[in-house]
Formats: sequence, structure tokens, C-alpha cells
Amino acid sequence: MNISEISPGDLVRGVFLVADLDVRETRNGNPYLRMTLRDREGDSIDGLFFGVSESDISAVTSGKPFDVDGEADEYRNRVNVKITSMRMSEEVWDAEAYLPRSTEDPEALLIAVSEAVDSITSSDIRNVMRTVLSDSEVSTRLARWPAAKIRHHAWLGGLLEHTVEMLRIAEAVAVAFPKLDRDLLVAGVVLHDLGKLYELGLASDIEYTVSGNLEGHMVQGVQILDRALSENAPLEETQTLLRHLVLSHQGQLDYAAVVEPMIPEAIALHYIDQLSSQVRPAIEDIQAAEQRGVRGAFIRGQTAMRSLYVRSE
Repeated sequence: MNISEISPGDLVRGVFLVADLDVRETRNGNPYLRMTLRDREGDSIDGLFFGVSESDISAVTSGKPFDVDGEADEYRNRVNVKITSMRMSEEVWDAEAYLPRSTEDPEALLIAVSEAVDSITSSDIRNVMRTVLSDSEVSTRLARWPAAKIRHHAWLGGLLEHTVEMLRIAEAVAVAFPKLDRDLLVAGVVLHDLGKLYELGLASDIEYTVSGNLEGHMVQGVQILDRALSENAPLEETQTLLRHLVLSHQGQLDYAAVVEPMIPEAIALHYIDQLSSQVRPAIEDIQAAEQRGVRGAFIRGQTAMRSLYVRSE
């Protein structure tokens, strides 16, 4: 049974990958399981398993496929499954088969990134960036890695999509602000989230790695950059500016930036990142609501995490 076909009131029966498993309590203090169910199309739906016993709680694990029975319900314009029973599936499975994935051609997107790097006029910066992309592990992961565990571009190939979206925005920003150093801006876009190639892992779900939790993607991104810098050795100031773009792209210390942006290109990079990571989820939430027949109403965007208005036409 495909999740995209599920409507409120449907009886649900199928094999789904369990992710984001959490034990919670009802208002009466009774335990229940809340989880995400994923199908082989990469679609997902919330699953709620009430009236669970201790054996149920211990038997259900995240990152494994389960035979699930239940009934579809709807809460706040979002369909979920009220689970009546579930047991570990004997199906032979590949974890990545259950993860959402990009509909874009990764080869075409990689070419777009490579062409953007080749367009950098500074030979020092261009050579550094070519060295970054020539790392076979970096380029292989970039073709399939997500940009996040949740929220924006949280699917296989999402990081590459996010990067190309930002490159397109950066070109428009560079035209609007000709005093910006376009070379730095393009390099910053490509570099800013490369650390996520090591911050996130794909063992059975999109999860944070040990080094990702302990170091974070900005530190890991600078490590990737430093390897390329050691092979090219541009001017010391150029090295510092490139590191600054990575370390400041979150914008504010409260938002996990190591330092706040202190050059115009870093300020621009932060807001370009915000445009891609905030607008894309809002569009997706509205499209999902429209597919459910919602028109002329406010919804709570589950990906954008904000109130959104779905137009009547």
C-alpha cells in the first residue's frame, strides 16, 4: 500500500519503515508510540500506536521494516495512521529504498555545480574549489546526500538540489549588488554545507553521525576546505575569507553560527541559504495541502513549521 494513496477512513495494511520513533504519554499517563512510517516510494506519514504494552514498546525499533495494520485518520489537515498492530517484517529490504529521494537528475546538478566553479575568475579560488570537488568521496556523497534530517531538502540528493538552488539565487544577487565578490559568493554557496556529508549518515535512516553530533557540519566543512587549501595555498586572507563563509553562514550565534557574518558576501550567503531552506518547504507544504483538496484555508506547514495560506485558486 502506497502512502500517497491513503485517505482518512482507509484501512491501512502494508510494510513500512519505522523512523523517528518516540515513546510518549497520553493525558491520562498511558504510554503510546509516535513514529514516522515510510514506504518504498519515499513518502511518509505519521503513525500513532495507542494502548501499547511494555512488550510492544520493546519490540518496535526505528530503522526497521514492520508489517502495519491500522486506520487512517486526519488531525489539523494532516493524515495519520492509528495503528492497531505491527510486527517486524520478514521482507528483505534496503534502507535507502524507503528514504525520500530527489526527482532531479544528479548528473545534471553536478554539472551545474562544476560549471559554477569553472566560472570563478580568481584562479586561486577556482583551483581550491576544483580540488574540493575532485575528492571522489565528496563528489560521490554530494550526488546522493540529504541536506538535513528534517525540514528543508531532507531527502536523498537534497543537498545537491539545495546547492544548485542557492547558486541560481546567488547569480541574481550578484547582479543586484555588483560590488559583491561573485567568486567568493559562488565558492561560499558550494562550500557552506559540505560538512553535512559527514554530519549526516544513511545507515537505516537519515541520522546524525557521532562526529556530526560532536563537531557539527561547519567544523567538518572547514576540514574539507582545509584539505583543499593545503594543496593550493592561496593568499592567507583568501583562506581566511573562505573559512569565514563556512563558519558564519548560519547567520547568528544563537542559530549555531561559529561567528556572525562580517563581510558582505557572508551576509548575502546567509540570506541566500535562508531563501532556499525556507521557501522550498513552504511551497512543498502548500502543494501537499492542494493535493488533499485544501483551498482558501490556512494550514500549519509541517515542513516549514509555520502557518501558511493555501489560495482558493
